[in-house]
Amino acid sequence: MHAATSWRQQYFDTLTLGLGRLLSDEKHADVEVIIDKKTFKCHKAILIAMSPYFDAMFSSGMRESVSGVVKMEGIESDVFSSILMYIYQGYDVVQESNAENMLKAASILQMEILQKRCEDFLSKKISVDNCLLRWRVASAHDCKNLRKAAWAFILEHFEELTSNEEIQNLEPEEIMALVKDDDLKCPSEEFVCEAVLRWVEHDEAKRANFVGDIFTYLRLPLAQPEYLINIKKSDFVRRNEQCIQAIDSAKNFHLLPARRHDYSSPIMCHRNPSDMEDVLVVLSGGETPRPPYVRSTNVLAYSFSSRLWYHLAVLPFDPGIEFASCVFDNDIFVTGGGLWQSALLRYHSKKNKWTHLSAKLHRGRRRHAMVSVGNKLYVLGGYNSELGEGERVQKTVEEYDIDSGDWEDAGELQIAVSSVSAAVLGEKIFLFGGEKNDKTDTASIQCYDTRTRKTSIVAQLPIACKLSRAVVSDGIAYVVLFDGKVIRFFDDNIIENIGVIKTFERVHFGLIHRQGSLVLLGGQEVNDGPNRPLCDAMMKFDIRNRTSLNMSDRIPSARLLDSCAKITIDKRFLVEEDATYG
Repeated sequence: MHAATSWRQQYFDTLTLGLGRLLSDEKHADVEVIIDKKTFKCHKAILIAMSPYFDAMFSSGMRESVSGVVKMEGIESDVFSSILMYIYQGYDVVQESNAENMLKAASILQMEILQKRCEDFLSKKISVDNCLLRWRVASAHDCKNLRKAAWAFILEHFEELTSNEEIQNLEPEEIMALVKDDDLKCPSEEFVCEAVLRWVEHDEAKRANFVGDIFTYLRLPLAQPEYLINIKKSDFVRRNEQCIQAIDSAKNFHLLPARRHDYSSPIMCHRNPSDMEDVLVVLSGGETPRPPYVRSTNVLAYSFSSRLWYHLAVLPFDPGIEFASCVFDNDIFVTGGGLWQSALLRYHSKKNKWTHLSAKLHRGRRRHAMVSVGNKLYVLGGYNSELGEGERVQKTVEEYDIDSGDWEDAGELQIAVSSVSAAVLGEKIFLFGGEKNDKTDTASIQCYDTRTRKTSIVAQLPIACKLSRAVVSDGIAYVVLFDGKVIRFFDDNIIENIGVIKTFERVHFGLIHRQGSLVLLGGQEVNDGPNRPLCDAMMKFDIRNRTSLNMSDRIPSARLLDSCAKITIDKRFLVEEDATYG
């Protein structure tokens, strides 16, 4: 093998030596390439062999193929001279002084190998001073590797670049691309906004018309409320309706802590380099389908960016089967359960800590619904195993004031129900179906008004059912039934069937929404046989195009899910699972 390699190398050495003589003494030259009044005598066959550009030119019957004279523009003469050294003798002609011009020439001449060599060379020498220029050069010549490397550098060093004059010369679509990118590394979202304002001020006459479009992609909901109040000082911001709408929407995000996780827009999500992480939290859950139940106090968190499972702080105790939970601001509250029917727990996301609160439910319950509205928690309906036959399914509503820490009775439902799902639209709570005291299911949709504390029946589900799940996305409720039907429900009591999740028939599953998709996980299969296995699958249903797909990710073990939630957590609190999924 070594001898063959040595022989082959000798062949190439001899060939390039001979080609070099052809170039230097101009023997048998049959074409002249003229650049900047300088003439290069070359050989068509050799140029054709190395450059598809020349191949096309000399094969097309163009004037150059007949006259043997090629006048070129867009390539400097000294660069073309170096390219000929590469073509005829294989020299590595790429240097710091000529790399960018060499890249442009290689792109024009369609010399893929030389272009890749230039890209690799330039990618290793990207700096704050040249990254923007190199990104533009790469974009202009469709150099994917260099463009990717330069863009990654720009995102990583955005803070330093904001003091660079070159960034003030970005085009509107370029500054918008920076603002939108999930991988942009920045000290804060206020910093990004200030950079945009300075960019506009640099040429306000031309750029003020673009500020509204850019503002729709700024992650203003993640900025401090004090900053949002002062941001309107610039005249071009005050005059722009899109800017005002973006700022007002961000203010609402802060004003409505109970609704922060109901939005689907990416501008509500922290960027990937941030210290914060969007996670799906799984609270305990049964790992056996029937008594004696195997349960755990573990709290698992699934990262949407890394697609890994992590541990958070464990529950202080197992509440028992069929507890309920909801999110307020970024904290998780848990009530009831088969073992602690009157319990109230709070997960403090800023501390990764659980607290067993002293305030107990007036009426113990499980299989109930729990939501947050304003600064209040509400528990509705449910089942109390300690009551007599025919009275165990609850009709009562209890309200918890998060500020005062007190529970109080807050009215009754029209129909006593357990195993029920609920969603909040405005200041009204809607309950979907459920099981009644006579152990039959209802299709009724009940509306509890938190202002009047009155309940009415406003609509009917397509079928009577229990054990549905409901979430809210951008002011619309989505309900998933045990047979996979997805129902959309509006605050004017209009109900619409928008699709069916394929191969989905299960109960006790988890449901959240994120960025336009419903995410479903776990649960127990529904069938007529004696075996109803637990699931570890994760699925998505896209509410925009109404399609479903099975995710490659899975939960760490098959289980019934009493509850799950979506919150944002500091990455330092995430302890990785032993195994990874996805």
